[in-house]
This record gives sequence, structure tokens and C-alpha cells, in this order.
Amino acid sequence: MTSPRSTTSLRWGLALSGWAALAVVTFLPDAPVLRAVVTTAFLLVCPGLAASRWARPGAVRVTDRTRVLETGGLALTLSVSMAVLVAAPLFLWDAFTVTRALLALAAATSVLALLPGPGRGRRARRAVPDPE
Repeated sequence: MTSPRSTTSLRWGLALSGWAALAVVTFLPDAPVLRAVVTTAFLLVCPGLAASRWARPGAVRVTDRTRVLETGGLALTLSVSMAVLVAAPLFLWDAFTVTRALLALAAATSVLALLPGPGRGRRARRAVPDPE
């Protein structure tokens, strides 16, 4: 079980990851390998990991390894999906740049990471049985 403090650190790390990738792309134009590695790592992991917090839990997991693999697969799938959903309109509007795409994904990742997840922040309401 993770502590609330480590969960908060992970959420803040996810929220800042996009802005760090955007800073590397913007301020290090002469380092193409570093730019490619940082951008690819962000695009493949961080938006999906932030979005996977909002996925409903599935069945009971057998082992921690299963949970890690499930989270990793879901994060990768959601990251690629979010990248396509950001890139396609930018291409259609003839406005695509890496900086614009990273800006949109960094903002989405920050919002998804910092907002309280489902079932958090307010108490779940119990269904009131019908008296009839």
C-alpha cells in the first residue's frame, strides 16, 4: 500500500513532467537526442499514467506484478490515444508543432494528475432504499 505522501509526490511529479519536457524542447534546441528521449518518454508514459487514475478498478488482482503490468499497458494505451487526439486536430488546422502538442498534453496531464480522482474529495452517497 502506498502512503498518501508518496501518492501526492507521484501526482506532482506527473503534473510537472510535461512542463519539464516542454522546457527541454524549448530551451535545448541543440540537443536533438536529449529532446527526443525526453519527449518520447513523456508522450508514452505520463499522460496515460495521469489518465489511468480515473479508470475504474477492475477485478481483484492476483499479484503486484499483474497490477504493474496492467497499469503500464493502460498508461501506454491512454498516452498514445491522447497524443493522437491532440495531434490530429493540430494537423487538420495546419498548426502542428511539437511545442503546441506538448503544451496541450502538459496541460491535460497536469489537470488529470492534480484533480482528486473518482471517489476522492467527497463522500460517496449511499443509495436510499425505496420504501415501497
